[in-house]
Amino acid sequence: MEQNYDFSKIGKQMPYTVPDGFFDKLEENMMNEVKAQPAQKKKATAIRMAIRAAIAIAACIALFLVVKKVLPQDTTTDDFANVELAFNNLSTDDQDYLLEVYQEELLLENDLNY
Repeated sequence: MEQNYDFSKIGKQMPYTVPDGFFDKLEENMMNEVKAQPAQKKKATAIRMAIRAAIAIAACIALFLVVKKVLPQDTTTDDFANVELAFNNLSTDDQDYLLEVYQEELLLENDLNY
């Protein structure tokens, strides 16, 4: 089905037409269509949105509880007690060595800060 068209004969005319006043009445026609829709659809949409929001909130709460249970708790108050207990379990030679190294480190930090 091969047809040869001579586009130079067509020119610049539009092949489509629109009824008179179509664009003038377009907004009014659309508003009438929207108003004609039953209110039941709008109500059902609002209910669906409320259900989706409730599900999203429940999912966020569940995620928060799972993350809170999985992640380790803040044990900063027990850290010092644990370090002190570990330090006391060391021999006196090891305790002296750690204190010496720690004091040298403090001196080095003080020298760098000035």
